[in-house]
Amino acid sequence: MVEPFEYLNYRKLLKDLYEDRKAQQPFFSYRYIAQKVGFTSAGFFTNIIQGKRNISPEYIFKFAEVFKLKKSEIEYFELLVNFDQAKDHSRKRFYFEKILGHKKSKIKVTDAQQYEFYSAWYYTAIRELIDIYPFKGDFEELAKRVSPPIKPAEAKKAVELLEKIGFIRKNADGVYEQADTFITTGYEAKSVAITNFLMGMADLAKGAIDRYPRDKRDISSLTFTLSEEGFATIQDRLKSFRHEVLEIVREDKNQKKQDRVYHFNFHLFPITRV
Repeated sequence: MVEPFEYLNYRKLLKDLYEDRKAQQPFFSYRYIAQKVGFTSAGFFTNIIQGKRNISPEYIFKFAEVFKLKKSEIEYFELLVNFDQAKDHSRKRFYFEKILGHKKSKIKVTDAQQYEFYSAWYYTAIRELIDIYPFKGDFEELAKRVSPPIKPAEAKKAVELLEKIGFIRKNADGVYEQADTFITTGYEAKSVAITNFLMGMADLAKGAIDRYPRDKRDISSLTFTLSEEGFATIQDRLKSFRHEVLEIVREDKNQKKQDRVYHFNFHLFPITRV
């Protein structure tokens, strides 16, 4: 049986609801759905589940009738639709947090925790700092070592989250250490979380211009005309360079030379229309 509260993607939910009903009632088809919902073509439903077409608010309730959704399920389905079809990040973030906060939501706890991990820039900073600083529980000192400084309560919350997710752990000597060397995002809502993180880091980079002297930071920019082909070439070079940077980081780590935490932003975006 399909459980709507386990989904983050309304299109996949509709697809699974259809397949579940089809298995029970052979007459239940795309054409049947089109007649009940009011589509002119059975192919319209195919386009929806394939992400080629969106649905309007009125269709939310028509689909709810077809699949016999309960009131709480309709509310949740509406959140999924709004989350998927939101035009800008702030709205997408709003609906995603509503989904996480829904009292019946069964989204994996790790998804919610990883989302929180990327919601504040200093979570990643503290995770990396713990790799080179013998932290035993002095949150006031830990908060001071972050730049710009944060509150001890924020440092405590960060450590608790990192430990809960499994990114850090306490060893036999009572010193915190990293549980894994590198993090990759693989959960379904990563686009919202990563966008939160990138926006926060972009703001942090602006502050770094005044916060550090030039010999302690490297911030520069280029403005140029470029073709679509040239843009793709630069993207490939940036991808290769990111791998080079990671190799430098790994070698530095192997030689135990690290004494601070850095963040490296890559920005390449248009400032005119085609």
